[in-house]
Amino acid sequence: MSVDQLGTRAGAVAVYLDVWHADIFEFLDLRLNNGDERKRAHDIFTGVNLPDIFMETVEARGDWYLFDPHEVRKVFGWSLEDSYDEEKGRGTFRERYEMCVQSTELTSRRKVKAIDVMKRIMQSQLETGTPYMFYRDEVNRMNANKHEGIVYSSNLCTEIMQNMSETVVVEQIEDNGEIVIRKKPGDFVVCNLSSINLGRAVRSEVLPRLIPIQVRMLDNVIDINNLPVLQAQITNKKYRAIGLGTFGWHHLLVQNEMDWESPEAAKFADELYEEIAFRTIQASADLAEEKGSYPAYSGSEWSTGRYFERHGYLEQNDDQAYSSIERWQKLANQVQQTGIRNGYLMAVAPNSSTATIAGSTAGIDPTFGPSYVEEKKNYRITVTAPDITGENYKYYEKTAFQQDQFASIKHNAARQKHVDQSQSFNLYVPASIKAKTLLELHLAAWNAGLKTTYYVRSSKIDIQECEWCAS
Repeated sequence: MSVDQLGTRAGAVAVYLDVWHADIFEFLDLRLNNGDERKRAHDIFTGVNLPDIFMETVEARGDWYLFDPHEVRKVFGWSLEDSYDEEKGRGTFRERYEMCVQSTELTSRRKVKAIDVMKRIMQSQLETGTPYMFYRDEVNRMNANKHEGIVYSSNLCTEIMQNMSETVVVEQIEDNGEIVIRKKPGDFVVCNLSSINLGRAVRSEVLPRLIPIQVRMLDNVIDINNLPVLQAQITNKKYRAIGLGTFGWHHLLVQNEMDWESPEAAKFADELYEEIAFRTIQASADLAEEKGSYPAYSGSEWSTGRYFERHGYLEQNDDQAYSSIERWQKLANQVQQTGIRNGYLMAVAPNSSTATIAGSTAGIDPTFGPSYVEEKKNYRITVTAPDITGENYKYYEKTAFQQDQFASIKHNAARQKHVDQSQSFNLYVPASIKAKTLLELHLAAWNAGLKTTYYVRSSKIDIQECEWCAS
């Protein structure tokens, strides 16, 4: 298979596999630099789908079971990957998983230690940066369009969370001997992305004016774009999904004289992204009054108001002022009465190349230091931290690998509450990191409600990056 973008940028593909799949160990070895080269695939990006029950079993150091999905389908008449836990701690997936464990008809079933699977995941991450982590139960619980399907995996940069389904092909032989192929199109995910430069927009206080323009432009792209894949065209119109994101998070913290590891940084993330989420939803709701809702709106958690309840916007708590609840309730009522234009709204992409051009910091990541050399396939440039001075040098002094990654998880957990899709969140770890510490980071990310993590970037390896969402 060969993919390109009209010769302007090399194509890439991410492949995700369920952690209960019989081939999981071989899959985790695909990108390693040692072993049998006939069993390696160095040019793909790997991701692993992790249900809650697996992470619980890792914590408990319990047994885990692997299955052949074809045999599961043959014995039970359903596919294990077609389910998830609807509530934390209980649901369809773990019920079906237990049925598979207890079945005497699944001859391919194999018992392993859950911690051994996690060890292999971490080994691959420290050597290659992948696999990405995809917590599918949390993803699907928070999916506003679960009435139309399920999210099976993410994209190359782990920020897109949209329904997926297969295209069903039906062959019909006509009387004249010709074969007419008819297809029932499935949900084919499309990314329509644009990001806010936080270092400029927040200080300039332009978010109220900028976000409605940005949402309108992204919505217009859906109608203007000519997509060569018919399924993508249909899905694009069905959900009208957009991905409004941000970059320059570290830059913004420095402007506000906040240390990366301070509790204030996580609180600031919560407040800022609630504001961005509110204005993004408001802009899409206003567009719906003007142009109509997306076709799959009816039955969604937007239409029932469940989206606002699930995200805690209508509950009084220590962090939620009454005036804030009042405006969220008003917006929820508007969305229920007149609809919303876009079924998916926010996704935080890496934006590393864009950030360099814009003179800011990449995505939601810490910088590599006050000054560093960025190397890509076709260039090598020196990058200086934005707006660095003698006074704010201390906020840039630590490299990304020296920053407390548990603090980074807290930032992202605070942000994830307000992002309906996900975030390209990297973990930066020193080469000397202990397996116990890396495991604690993954468990902390899962327990905090993160939907995904992107690369595990070790200071000892040069990661082959995917450039698809870099800009």
